[in-house]
Amino acid sequence: MATTTAIILIGRAHPNSGGINPTHMLQFTENDRPALILHEIGSSSEPEVVIPTVEDTVHDIYLMIAALVLKALSPLKALSSKNRDSLYDIFDQHERQALYAEARKAIEEYNVKVVFNILHGSHLLSQTDVIKTYPNDLEVTLPVFLKEYNTWSGEIEFNGFDS
Repeated sequence: MATTTAIILIGRAHPNSGGINPTHMLQFTENDRPALILHEIGSSSEPEVVIPTVEDTVHDIYLMIAALVLKALSPLKALSSKNRDSLYDIFDQHERQALYAEARKAIEEYNVKVVFNILHGSHLLSQTDVIKTYPNDLEVTLPVFLKEYNTWSGEIEFNGFDS
């Protein structure tokens, strides 16, 4: 069963008070197969589901933002398919790299803020250096501590994380 390991908000920064005025939410799920599920906030439309690459997940997130949220680029092929093909299957390495470069340019041109709320165990914890390279307003929240019931031990466990 898929587990949500990050919630990414996309919108605009408030000009005076910080935070974000989100228009979209991107849910990153992991376990058997990672997936990026894009929801438009306040809309009843079906979410867009994209199966990302493992090594370029952050670039895939920004590609989705540029193509599906900002509508600033139009790849020759759809990012998602009914068969849930991954971006590995849809585009070859050269095509993906070209799209990532186009997406980065589009992100530079738009006033967008992206907030990454990354949970314990998420693959995105190893990708924060990549997130920093993007030119948009952004914020990253990382785990400080975790308190949850452990079904194996039958006890509630507390873990603090070094920052």
